[in-house]
Amino acid sequence: MKIIIPMAGLGKRLGPLTRHKPKALVRLANTRLLDHVLGIFQGLEQKYTLEYVFIVGHMGEQIKEHMKAVYPHKQVIYFKQEQLLGQSHAVYLAKDAISGPVLLTYCDTINKMNFSFLSAGSLDGMAAVREVDDPRRHGVAIVGPDNVVTKLVEKPKTMEHKLALTGLYYFSEGKELVKAIEAQIQRGKSLNNEYYLADAINILVEAGMRIRVEKVLQWLDAGTPEAMIDTNAALLRQQTQLSKQFLEGQSNLFIPPIYVHESAHVQSSIIGPNVSIGENCSITGSILKNSVVDDGTRLVDVNLENSLTGRSCIVTGNPVQTIVADYGEERISSIIEENRREEAAGS
Repeated sequence: MKIIIPMAGLGKRLGPLTRHKPKALVRLANTRLLDHVLGIFQGLEQKYTLEYVFIVGHMGEQIKEHMKAVYPHKQVIYFKQEQLLGQSHAVYLAKDAISGPVLLTYCDTINKMNFSFLSAGSLDGMAAVREVDDPRRHGVAIVGPDNVVTKLVEKPKTMEHKLALTGLYYFSEGKELVKAIEAQIQRGKSLNNEYYLADAINILVEAGMRIRVEKVLQWLDAGTPEAMIDTNAALLRQQTQLSKQFLEGQSNLFIPPIYVHESAHVQSSIIGPNVSIGENCSITGSILKNSVVDDGTRLVDVNLENSLTGRSCIVTGNPVQTIVADYGEERISSIIEENRREEAAGS
C-alpha cells in the first residue's frame, strides 16, 4: 500500500511558525503534526507493507531528518515540488512511484477512520467526508445511490450538499489517478494557476470509476492558527493524564488537559487548560491557556492565551495573544511601553 502525502506548501496561513520549518513539523500536543498524520495509518501496518511517498518543499531536508530520527524503519520515497502548482501537480511529480493501491492525505489535516472498507474488492476509490452545517468553505461530494460520488465541487455557492471532503482518499489503482491528472493538465483544468485533486477525481468519475464516500470518525484541521489551537485541545483530550511529578508540584496549578514534556521546567505558573509544552522549555511566573509552546522556549512573567510559539523563543512581559517564530524574542512589556511613548509624543 502506497501512502502519498503532499507537504510542499509554504504554510503561509500559519505565519511566522513556518518561517524556519515546514508546516508538517509544527508542534501539536505531545509531538509534531506529521506524527499525528502518520498515526492515521498505524493500524494498517499489520495487514499491509506500507511505502510512503512524500512530496516536500524547500525545507524538505528537515522532513527527511525527522523521519530518519523518529521512523528509521519506515520506507519513504521523496519528491521535491519546486513550483507550487497545486495538489494534482504535486502528486504527478511522484508518478513513477505510484502504482497499486494508494491512500492519499494532506499534511494539515488529521483524519481518524475505520479502514474496513479496504476489504471491499469492488471499490475503485474512496473519498473521506464529514457532514457540515455550512459547506461553502470546503470541497464537497455530491453522491448518488450507495453513496457513490457523482461529482466533487470545490467551495460550492449553495448549501444543498453538505458532505465536506476531509482530504483523505483511496484509489485501488494509483496508475489510474496518474492518468486522470495527465488528462486534467492537458485540459487545463486549474483554478488560480493551481491544479486541484477534485478535478482529477471528477475525470475518474466521468470514466465510470465507482468512488464511494466514507464518513470519518474524526476530522481535525491544522491549516490556520485558530484551527491549530482547537486541534491541539482535541488531541490533548484524548491523551493520558500528567505524571505525578507535575501534579504534585507545590508552586504550580495545572488545569487538564495539558501536555508537559518531562524535561520542561515549570515554576510558579498556572498551566491549562489545553496547553502543550515541549522539550527543555522554561516557564516561570506565567499563565498559559489554549496555547502551544515548542521546544527550548523560555517564558517569563507572561500571560498567554490562544497563542503559538516556535522553537527556542524568549517571551517576556504580559501579552494576551501572540504567534512567535522559531528562535524569536519578544519582550511584550517593552513593546507596549514604547507604543505608549509614541502615542504620548504624537498627542
